[in-house]
Amino acid sequence: MSFNRKKNILLVIGIVLVAGASLGYYYYNKGPVDIKNASAIKANAAALYNAFITDTAAAQKKYSGKILLVNGAVAQISANQQGNSVILLKTNNGAGFINCTLERKTPPDIKEDQSIQVKGICSGIGEADEDLGLQPDLYMERCILQP
Repeated sequence: MSFNRKKNILLVIGIVLVAGASLGYYYYNKGPVDIKNASAIKANAAALYNAFITDTAAAQKKYSGKILLVNGAVAQISANQQGNSVILLKTNNGAGFINCTLERKTPPDIKEDQSIQVKGICSGIGEADEDLGLQPDLYMERCILQP
């Protein structure tokens, strides 16, 4: 191997290493997504849930990990172990809900059967329990209420 060829190979390896380190540094320091100002895919609670029940693989590919703006009627409001509010949105599927965990720790001023819009990250559908007759819930996290 000639000296110029070795020099070129080392130069290419050096460039690749610097580019990889820069990219890693960028993603490490990027921080979480700003849900409030991010664009979102609009969906109706019943239609979104039905998409996951009908074809889970296609719906996972289309919606999971993405920011969604979901409108629907409130079925129940509760709090999780961290004190964050959890809102269940009604679907047309009886015992299946869209489970939205809010970022805030204070309960929102909303009531059951009220129509609301929730913006958050879709994390996919849970497991059903056929023996107990329970439908799976569709989970959204880091949610915020939209006017």
